[in-house]
Amino acid sequence: MGLALEKCCCFIPLRTGTFIIALWFFVAYLFDAITGFLGVNSIIIYSGQTAKAWYYINLLFTVLVFVGGLSGIIGSLFAQRKSARFFSIIVWICCALSFIKYLISLVLMIAYRQNMINACIRSGMAGIGNAQTGLGPVTVSVGSYYSPVKYPNTMNAHATSADDCEHSVRLLIILWGAVIGVIQFIQVYFASVVSTYATRIRSGARHHRLHDQQIKDFEESRFHMSTVY
Repeated sequence: MGLALEKCCCFIPLRTGTFIIALWFFVAYLFDAITGFLGVNSIIIYSGQTAKAWYYINLLFTVLVFVGGLSGIIGSLFAQRKSARFFSIIVWICCALSFIKYLISLVLMIAYRQNMINACIRSGMAGIGNAQTGLGPVTVSVGSYYSPVKYPNTMNAHATSADDCEHSVRLLIILWGAVIGVIQFIQVYFASVVSTYATRIRSGARHHRLHDQQIKDFEESRFHMSTVY
């Protein structure tokens, strides 16, 4: 079936690869959740700007994914058949949740792009050093003579020009669309690796049970023959 089924990324043993994959889901989405709560994750902030419920659903999806990654870490460390099987199911659920999360976020940002630009004009782009929480739809009046006014320690402290905001928002949406495609491709491959690892453990367990049964049958036959003769 190919080298990918024997090794993760062509050279990493499946068990080690499964641990690394579980670590990816745990660390990456834990970071995503923390930055979302702190208001420095621009994707979570802007996609939830006009759909407040989505802000919390987005964070919930993120938490579920990194909890799934934690279960995978535990399962791969102990190499238990049930744990590996459980994570092989969870990892596909994580892929589905992350795809839904990223796709809806992208659609909302495209649909409400002007709101993102308005929020940027008033408060600058959300990010590290410019945390923003509780954003709602923003209305600004921008004339030909308008220039952003910055007031320290206020929401206008990082106010930005309309042209700069429009460029930043367009770049963010384009880059995020590209990132979604790359991440989903990698995660689907990761999920296939985990499924292969779970299958190997299950097959190994059946092999050991069969081997033990054969030894038991052999010992019983020897005992039976000794009693006959």
